Amino acid sequence: MVVENLFIVRHGETVANEDEVDAGPIDYPLVKKGLKDVSFIAEELSGCKISAVYCSPVFRAVETAKIVAHPHELKPQTLEELTEARLKPKFIGKAGRHHLLTTPYAFVETYNQVQRRMLKAVSIVKKEGDGNVIVVSHGDPIVSLLNHVVGRKISSRKRGYYSLHPDAASLSIVNLKGRPTLVLFNYRRKLLHDYRSSPA
Repeated sequence: MVVENLFIVRHGETVANEDEVDAGPIDYPLVKKGLKDVSFIAEELSGCKISAVYCSPVFRAVETAKIVAHPHELKPQTLEELTEARLKPKFIGKAGRHHLLTTPYAFVETYNQVQRRMLKAVSIVKKEGDGNVIVVSHGDPIVSLLNHVVGRKISSRKRGYYSLHPDAASLSIVNLKGRPTLVLFNYRRKLLHDYRSSPA
């Protein structure tokens, strides 16, 4: 068994995303737009042969994983390593979004710790899966994994910035044959529509 491609999906949009609230581990369900956006990704992946679906145990990721797993008649498997970057308790459920690279003081984990556990998740998936595998996670953990794939180093001595931050309900693909390669980033519903409707 050899995993060749990781189809990495960020969970769909929730009320917390809309209201700029730090959701952390709180069980926010997907909103109507989130469900529609995730269903689009599920349809796009329905023609691919998928051997397994893994997800964060946080509700919004599990709900997303069930939708993308449905066309393949698979049951998502939860991995704690795929969970959201762990916030300090005083920030959970509060307005004012924090991100691991720009406001590291709000988290009980460092960027490097999150990246290490994401790499551990990939190692687990590679041992258990085969062919194409879907992985559903959250913004900051996905950022840490994709930065590793493209070889972008983050300095702990100064604040980082986001050049590879996926939108909600977006798909990125990493090919694992040989050296891992990012072959698709941030594919989502209405992607081209956004560019067509932007002013020239």
